[in-house]
Amino acid sequence: MSNSTTLLDTIATNQANKEVVANALFDAASPGMLWGRHASACNLLTWGYYGGYYVGNAIANGTVTLTASATNYVYADNVTGAVSVNTSGVPAGKIPLYQIVTGTTTVTSYTDLRGFQPSSVPQSGAPYDVLMFSPGVPANSALMARIVTPRPVTFPSGLTGSYASASVAATAAVTLTLARNGSAIGTVNFAAGASTGTFTFSSSVTTAAGDVLTLTNQATTDATLANISVTLVGTR
Repeated sequence: MSNSTTLLDTIATNQANKEVVANALFDAASPGMLWGRHASACNLLTWGYYGGYYVGNAIANGTVTLTASATNYVYADNVTGAVSVNTSGVPAGKIPLYQIVTGTTTVTSYTDLRGFQPSSVPQSGAPYDVLMFSPGVPANSALMARIVTPRPVTFPSGLTGSYASASVAATAAVTLTLARNGSAIGTVNFAAGASTGTFTFSSSVTTAAGDVLTLTNQATTDATLANISVTLVGTR
């Protein structure tokens, strides 16, 4: 950062090749331009945005198509960084980018909804992992884990990035049930002979502060599957 004495290269009035210095400054600031309006790619009801990197995901320059004669909301996915648009509002847990009012063929006005937060402030989209462990071979229908979420946490469809493993492989196929406040939201699955699990999670789920997540064994336990660890990868 710069104070009254700047750390940045500045442009003098009588300097040659001003564009070289300006372009270098833009390059240095480019991480802060992620999802910013790409003016030359905007045309009529096409809205262009700049790409970059978001939590390790490469985002290419891209466009979205706006709905005519409506208020459009452009937003990014809090897990992947992918950009979407709708006319109903920014979905819970997503990253607001722009609110755009359109006429029949063009944009009439827009509001930049992006905001800066210092690194010390928890930000939307920050990783949040939930760890579960059940020692030994669980009993029939056993409650294997019970976690209270202290803040809203979003778990993506398919539980991308989550892991399940056991120190002793299953003899037969095993299905463990994930639930929120007593209602099933997905399963953890171990194939016969497997010590690594997979997930069935049909849609993203966002918890509220105080929600209870549980992991429950199937009605008839497997004879050998033991010491089961499950890590659910979400964002807050």
